[in-house]
Amino acid sequence: MNKRKLFGMAAMMTLSGTLLTACGTSNQSPSSSNGAGSTSQSGKSKETITLGYVDWAEDVADVYLWKQLLESKGYNVDAKLMEAGPLFEALSSGSIDVHFDVWLPTTDKTYMQRYQSTLTDLGKWYQGQTKLGLVVPDYVNIDSLSQLNAHAQEFGNQIIGIDPGAGETQTIQQTVIPDYNLSLKLVNSSETAMLAQLQKDYNEKQPVVVVLWSPHWAFSKWHLKYLKDPKGSFGKAGWIQTEANKKWAQSNPTVAKWLKNFKLNQQQLGSLENDINTASSKEAGVKKWISANQSLVNSWFQSS
Repeated sequence: MNKRKLFGMAAMMTLSGTLLTACGTSNQSPSSSNGAGSTSQSGKSKETITLGYVDWAEDVADVYLWKQLLESKGYNVDAKLMEAGPLFEALSSGSIDVHFDVWLPTTDKTYMQRYQSTLTDLGKWYQGQTKLGLVVPDYVNIDSLSQLNAHAQEFGNQIIGIDPGAGETQTIQQTVIPDYNLSLKLVNSSETAMLAQLQKDYNEKQPVVVVLWSPHWAFSKWHLKYLKDPKGSFGKAGWIQTEANKKWAQSNPTVAKWLKNFKLNQQQLGSLENDINTASSKEAGVKKWISANQSLVNSWFQSS
């Protein structure tokens, strides 16, 4: 199982160009026919809106979507890829204006307790329940977190994790591992590296346990199962909401209203992620999705 220790670099090369990753932003401004409107009424470029995001599938999807939509309204949009901890700090200080991917009531609870007084809740945009946990391929013959220690060697004595600053990482380190007295080590990396290792082991039918969450397109790509959590260490089902810097939201009520109107159900989010994954670029995938969902997009920009 020592080969698992090499999963980071090798696995990322395996999936290069095939997974939903956040590798930068585009200066391309979509035409009004692809978005929800036109430039400002004055014809002048509006201010820059800074969107902070983490390299997680749903966060990449919503940021690239709103980058294109806001640019079609005449705004300059700066999308900044960050780790979760620095992102929340930047959101609080005002160097980031908006963050779409706040998971509550458990995952990002610590960050919200620390920074909530400087933030404004712009609503729950994901119309479904979220789930967090440790996941294995369905060919793995265990079903519960309580069985992990007995099979630790099969998994190389490790859990393949994501970003060290992620709320889910903190939950596993501070709650799940102590609650189940797990002997497996949580190996933090990134979503990209975790998915690459999952794909490699899945193709070879090898045991692997990873950190995952729903909604996520991985569950439609592979046959996976959550390990049962009889102690309830991962918390109850939750939601995803948008948070904005309070001063920014007060100064930009029109855009704040648009973002409050933003809603996606599981199917809509899944199709957006799929279009981004399969297109020649993230921008092309977003453009395709907007074209197929124009009525929904238009509803976010209604004034009433």
